[in-house]
Amino acid sequence: GAFLAMALTDLRGIQEMGIICGGGLLVCLIPMLTMLPALLLRGRQNTLDHTPQTRVSRRARIEQLWLTRPRIVLGVTIVLSIIGATQVPKMFFDYNLLNLQSASLPAVQFQEKLLNAASAPASGSDTNTTGRSVLYAAIIAESVEEAVALEKRIMELSTVARVESLAKYLVDEQPTRKLQLIGEIKAQVAPLEFLEPDPRPVNSAELSRSLFALSGYASLAADAAREEHPEIAEQLMSLRSATEELRKELWRGTAADQQAAAVKLGAYQSALFDDLRSTFDSLKHQDNRSGLRVRDLPPSLRARFVGATGKHLLQVYPKENVWQREPQKRFVEQLRTIDPDVTGTPVQLLEYIELLKTSYEKAALYSLGAIVLLVLVHFRKLSSVALALLPVAVGSLWLAGIMGWFGIPLNPANIMLLPLVLGIGVTNGIHILNRFAEERNPSILAKSTGKAVLVSGLTTIAGFGSLVLAEHRGIASLGLVMSIGVATCMIAGVTFLPALLNLMMRRTDAENKQPSGDNAQSPPGREEPR
Repeated sequence: GAFLAMALTDLRGIQEMGIICGGGLLVCLIPMLTMLPALLLRGRQNTLDHTPQTRVSRRARIEQLWLTRPRIVLGVTIVLSIIGATQVPKMFFDYNLLNLQSASLPAVQFQEKLLNAASAPASGSDTNTTGRSVLYAAIIAESVEEAVALEKRIMELSTVARVESLAKYLVDEQPTRKLQLIGEIKAQVAPLEFLEPDPRPVNSAELSRSLFALSGYASLAADAAREEHPEIAEQLMSLRSATEELRKELWRGTAADQQAAAVKLGAYQSALFDDLRSTFDSLKHQDNRSGLRVRDLPPSLRARFVGATGKHLLQVYPKENVWQREPQKRFVEQLRTIDPDVTGTPVQLLEYIELLKTSYEKAALYSLGAIVLLVLVHFRKLSSVALALLPVAVGSLWLAGIMGWFGIPLNPANIMLLPLVLGIGVTNGIHILNRFAEERNPSILAKSTGKAVLVSGLTTIAGFGSLVLAEHRGIASLGLVMSIGVATCMIAGVTFLPALLNLMMRRTDAENKQPSGDNAQSPPGREEPR
């Protein structure tokens, strides 16, 4: 019922999860009600209840610690619940999907470097307006003129770092001057001709002497520029270090290794000069008869920024890290004042995660409604429904307190625990109330029902707890939170609920002036079997 109620949510993934899990449980219910009882006919059922008292006395003694002191247990539960309630405001939802990935993944580490580089101030600047995020929003313009106008408006927004598009190159305000400069460049490079590069391996000794001289010149230039241009001095010292390292590599290893290095450097030299020749050939053949047109663009750029129907793409990069929720929200809201149909990864993340969060919250409410309805049909008393849900309520409050105390956030991965904890935790109350209604005895742990609740909870904890070892931080957080939630609900079920039932039984017996025993009236929720 809890899973199938999730089909009422808005997110298709949660709908399908509810249908698959709910339907799977129904399928498993069939052999449990047919094949399992037939197999049990060959053995002895409820063996624990027929075990000699000496084998269960330890569990019974442990259980008596709270059964004989129901008021103390009730007080401790209330105190722990109050402490948990004080930590609930510290809970928060982590919208950052990067925090779900494995921290050791090279892609995640590289992404972190890009984010740090994007947020760092540019050289010689006190702001980070020239930084670039790894994510960008996308806006579509109907024409090149509209794209230029939109770009100007977008750059006025406080959350925008830069806009990438080809529109500003296609609409040039000074085409005549630029075309003249291109013509002058063509005239300058026209006489230049490149000889065929030497295919032989480099002369290591001669190259080493040249590199030594270059490093000396770089060091002198760095000393001269250090006071007025420290950033240039730093680059020159970096060049000096690189040349020194290359000189060392030239003579590293055996003679065969040195010869192999010379061959590699010769191949690199040939490739470098081929690239230079190709670049200068492109400069020589530049078309300066008119301004840049769409058909003049390289196919890769044209396919990326200009559509087949002539529409233009504007890639809008934010100033802040839009993996974080608040910068993401500000960025998208400002862009929507320019274009309500803006899209891109920041917009998708904003809408998807919010829909995911809302859908799981709705799923929890729908699951709770289905649970209440089914428990009410079973026990036919609202008081019994409340008693069955008490372990879940107390356990969930303790779980929230633990998460708030240790700073464990909810996230898009572990938020699915909301309906799961309800569905798993309520079974403890149902089993305990059923056994209590049959025997009029709050002692549960020493009997088969208590053992079943305990073993079922421990196996569930072991199953979800194994996920804590996952490198994926989202899966690990799901395993951690679910293990804690199942544990708190189980503890509340085997301690608080029996103690409360014992206290209620005492009051009922006192009001009716009847000693507790087999002839006492049946407890809330079910009538005494006849």
